[in-house]
Amino acid sequence: MRKVQTKLFYEITSKVKQTVIEFDPNAEVILFGSRARGDYKKDSDWDFLILTDRNVNEPLKTVFRRNLFEKEMETGQCFSSFIENRIEWKGQAITDFYQNVHEDGIVL
Repeated sequence: MRKVQTKLFYEITSKVKQTVIEFDPNAEVILFGSRARGDYKKDSDWDFLILTDRNVNEPLKTVFRRNLFEKEMETGQCFSSFIENRIEWKGQAITDFYQNVHEDGIVL
């Protein structure tokens, strides 16, 4: 059962979504893991999957993560980000990771 979303939840998710969209307007951001399921602890990190139409490589991942790091510093929260090409992501449908995100994820 999911916990009631807090002010912090809305603050973090809106900042992350805005940061991603400013860099890649067509990207999709999905919160998954304990924060999405509602079974998080006070010090749990925030897990985000970013789906993009771009070719995903290390320089692109670095740009996304640097932008998000600024929000980590502002909020004092820890983010884990996974950046995937949208089409390649769909090809991972048989993996446990995909299934977990699909079942628990919250599209922002």
